[in-house]
Amino acid sequence: MPQIPNENNDASLAHTLRTPRKLALIPLVCVMYLVVSGGAYGLEDAVRMAGPRMTLLLCLVVPLTLSLPTALMAAELTALMPVEGGFYFWVKEALGPFAGFAEAYLTILYTAVDMAIYPVLFAGYLSFILPLGPAAQIAIGIALVWMAGGLNFLGVRPVGMASMILAAILVSPFAILVVVGLPRLVHFTMPTPSLFGKDALGALGAGLTVVIWNFSGWENLSVVSAEIENPRRNYLRAILIALPIIVAGYVLPLAVSVSGATTAAGWGTGSFSHAGYAIGGRALGGALALGGAVMSFAVFEAAMLWVSRMPFVLARERYLSPPLAQLWSTTATPGKSILLCCVVFTLLVPIGFVALVVLDVFFYMAALALELFALLRLRKLMPDRTAMFTIGGGRAGLALVAILPILTWAATFGLAISASDGKSDFILAIVLGAFVWPAYAICRRRYGGPPPIDVPPTSLTA
Repeated sequence: MPQIPNENNDASLAHTLRTPRKLALIPLVCVMYLVVSGGAYGLEDAVRMAGPRMTLLLCLVVPLTLSLPTALMAAELTALMPVEGGFYFWVKEALGPFAGFAEAYLTILYTAVDMAIYPVLFAGYLSFILPLGPAAQIAIGIALVWMAGGLNFLGVRPVGMASMILAAILVSPFAILVVVGLPRLVHFTMPTPSLFGKDALGALGAGLTVVIWNFSGWENLSVVSAEIENPRRNYLRAILIALPIIVAGYVLPLAVSVSGATTAAGWGTGSFSHAGYAIGGRALGGALALGGAVMSFAVFEAAMLWVSRMPFVLARERYLSPPLAQLWSTTATPGKSILLCCVVFTLLVPIGFVALVVLDVFFYMAALALELFALLRLRKLMPDRTAMFTIGGGRAGLALVAILPILTWAATFGLAISASDGKSDFILAIVLGAFVWPAYAICRRRYGGPPPIDVPPTSLTA
């Protein structure tokens, strides 16, 4: 696609910009691993709410019904449109400006919920190792926000290098847990709690919601497609490498930890550390606790890479203030957009850790539904896919990719009609989602919205 000038940038800026250094395959795999997973941390609450048998089953099913279809969709559409802004432009080109704005709006909602959790989790995991009061935990959480922001100010390459190191640190304790606990895998004993309890719909909905949260995000790095080396080829290659690693990274440690379990009571944040202590002693338990803190920082700094590009993209589309579309001359990064994200997340940190996974998954899956519709629509609008990756299997294969994630999402609605507290979360999600039209109208009236005919940028500096 041809590059277009950016009306929001100072004309003289183009002469001072350095050529952005792009993300190669191995760093891309590591960033993708952190954006999607970050290790088995986070599954503990699913075990508590749905039981060990159900959680194990969901960790085997969800990769097939959600992760693989989403990853294939992301690979096809990134090959078709490797543009800065990724899924926003997929939806906009396929379904129109309002749908594109709705995609960005829903993305901002679920990332606001999601990103507020990790700094607090970081301080919480660290408090298992060092005694920290509430004020110290808040201060450490805020420090994490600005450390991650600083890495992103430096550009995509430093984030990629940091992600390689952090991914290795994260994988190591779980790899040791699996190796030390190998006899438990070889002689695996099914946990005794039954598959379905008294509130089957609530348990399924709650467990599935947490598992979806842990296995989602395969399309998120499309937002920085223009900062990836050869995105048409490398995005698919990164998915093929990362997917089996992530599935194994959830299933194997979980199977070791729950083999022969007689109850799910007591499972929650830090349970993998307790399992490590029981299997490998104090050193392994401490390593897993430290890994939880590292995970929180690693996932946050990797997610900041694409989250901070959303205000930048919306400013270029004339939905937000033009200065947010400006790039730093030294690193070619959207500095003001990154700064805005750091300020917002700093304000959210003192709220503390709140289990808002229901809201997170609801907004994410609603945005994913728009992307899947865009996949179907773009097959008709842009049929020429010469030398590009496309999902195989003809119409049947395409239909499965589009339908399976929606069916998986629908299964979480059991939480809304069960005896649990999930009903209020669903109502709040629907209310917040309904504000998309007023937000769209206000932003268009204030900043003008995108021009009637435009071409998505194929580079950060376009």
